[in-house]
Amino acid sequence: MDRRAETVLCLYVLVLGLLQGCQGAAPQFGGLPTSVTRQLHSEFSKTQSLTNSASTLTLRRLTSLPTPTYQLTVQCDDNTGNTPTAVLSVDILDGDKITFTNIPATTTHAALTTLVNSAIFDVDATDLLGHTPLTYTITSIPATTSFQIDGTTGAITTARDLKFETNSAIDLYVTVSDGSIAVTEKLRVQLTDLNNVPTFTNLPATISQNEDTASGTVLYTLTSFDADAGATLSYTMTVNPPAYSGLFTFATNTLQLSLTAGQTFDYETRSSFTVSFTVTDTMATTGPIDLTVNINNINEACYFDKTYYYVTLAEATAGSVTYNPNFLVRDYDGAATYTLSFAAGNNSNRFSIDANSGIISFAVDYNIDNGAMPSSVILTVVCTDTTSKTGTSKVEVTITDVNDNAPSFAQSTYSITVDQYDAPGSLMGTISPTDADSGVNGEFSCSGSSTASSATTYYSIGADCGVYLLSSPSGNLDYGTISRFTITAVDKGSPSLTGTTYVDIIYKEATTTTTTTTAAPSTYNFWDDSGAVAAFSIAMVLGTILLAALLYYLLRCCFTGMCCGPEPCDFMECCRSYERPRRLQRRLVTPEKSKRPRRDDFDYWREDDFKDNNHDYGSLDKHEPPSRRPSPARVHGPREYKDLPNGNRLTPTDIEFQPRRLVSRPMALSYY
Repeated sequence: MDRRAETVLCLYVLVLGLLQGCQGAAPQFGGLPTSVTRQLHSEFSKTQSLTNSASTLTLRRLTSLPTPTYQLTVQCDDNTGNTPTAVLSVDILDGDKITFTNIPATTTHAALTTLVNSAIFDVDATDLLGHTPLTYTITSIPATTSFQIDGTTGAITTARDLKFETNSAIDLYVTVSDGSIAVTEKLRVQLTDLNNVPTFTNLPATISQNEDTASGTVLYTLTSFDADAGATLSYTMTVNPPAYSGLFTFATNTLQLSLTAGQTFDYETRSSFTVSFTVTDTMATTGPIDLTVNINNINEACYFDKTYYYVTLAEATAGSVTYNPNFLVRDYDGAATYTLSFAAGNNSNRFSIDANSGIISFAVDYNIDNGAMPSSVILTVVCTDTTSKTGTSKVEVTITDVNDNAPSFAQSTYSITVDQYDAPGSLMGTISPTDADSGVNGEFSCSGSSTASSATTYYSIGADCGVYLLSSPSGNLDYGTISRFTITAVDKGSPSLTGTTYVDIIYKEATTTTTTTTAAPSTYNFWDDSGAVAAFSIAMVLGTILLAALLYYLLRCCFTGMCCGPEPCDFMECCRSYERPRRLQRRLVTPEKSKRPRRDDFDYWREDDFKDNNHDYGSLDKHEPPSRRPSPARVHGPREYKDLPNGNRLTPTDIEFQPRRLVSRPMALSYY
């Protein structure tokens, strides 16, 4: 090979890596230097051209320069009409040369067992003129980061474990330079036992979905492949724009892409998304590869601006009251025509709604009194567009009570009887009305009036609509007297309503034959029972009489004794001091002598005592006839003393054995 061809070949090799980048990719240059310097031993003046596939290299000598300089015009053509070019200036220097001494064509290594920093090859080069130092660099085709070279020694090693390498053959272009000239040589690294790269078999792809697609719907199922048996693959997903990442869910076990539960598409907001996927077996990764999701515009249902509305209506007849909840209905498709209605159920048949304005009214005479109809219902209002798409919302309707019923009596006239035994304050009867309203509107109170003044004297009508006896008519009204009252019941509604009736109170005589009426059991009150009160009164009168008699007897016993009169029946001798003085003929009784005379407490003295003891009481009248003198045996009874009042005489026995009588019957002070 002549020197000219050698020079051209070196230049070709220099730019070959750059030309390779034009194949299969958009025309673009990167890393092309503005100029290089090369050696040459003889001049050449012809312009050379090299063609590699779609790339063209043109060398042209610039003879006007003192040093031979060439310009290399590089042009890429990808057959799309774009042909970008770049220019490289080459200076040719005479008298120097760099030569590789040991680069083989190919070196082979096992990818799975070659680790990082393992030796691949040691490059050796010489400089003809002995210029030092020599500097080594490498580039790889295809581009990879698996290899590195020591710039001083030329030792090529691995920059990572080769199990991550995906190319089976890598061309390393080794360049050595002495600072003035540079030479490039190719070294092919052939890898065996290479890890197979996992791939997606159905990506990239494009799909279309309607905007009304239901949440949770599976949009796409990916398929992947790895030639390595038993390889464990893992996947990742990204969404662009990232703000919509929550719109999609990717199941790595089934490789299914779904619309996230609770999410919906909205064509009017965004019509396209890019979902990118990667797959890796931990040694090699493929991706990201895109799945484009386009959204189709579909007519959408109308919707309400609120999920709940509240309405309050007063009970009324059908159509008599109305209310406008001010429904605001929208449509994602823009302005649309729709109609309003109630969904069936929950008493919706009792209400009506205007299909255009949404005004609500009663469809029936609505009455909540006494639970006839519910006072609160929750209705479902439905909007329907021209394509029969529907949207719903809730309307809670509260119905308030109206005082529309007056108290009502079952009869126009009532009768109640009163007899002479009824006690004042008694409840004689109750005239109770009814009110069909509920709550406060159904509460009422009563009052009564009568044109007869005597009626209000004996009877009254309570607020509880009861007829009460104020005082007994006995002795004041004739039996059969009828007192008529007008009873008026007024409810507590606003405005209040009234109802009236009449009650005739008849005063009659109670006979022995009474009619027993069984009343509802109630708590017994003794004072409410007129018979019990009468019996109690009689018992009190009788008790008072007996007590007075007993008291009289006790007083008589204490002050007059047990005297029956002037006759001597006073066995206790408590009445003798109150008798008038009179001389009574005493009957002398000669007692029977006993063998041994017994002296008792009433023997005051014996005659022997007078003689033996010379007792002299001084008051004994010795001149009295023998019949009045005491017998010599025993003297019974009291002795008489002339100086005592009324001629009565006291004996010592009286003083000694009757002290109670001295206390109860004191003598005058002059006798003490």
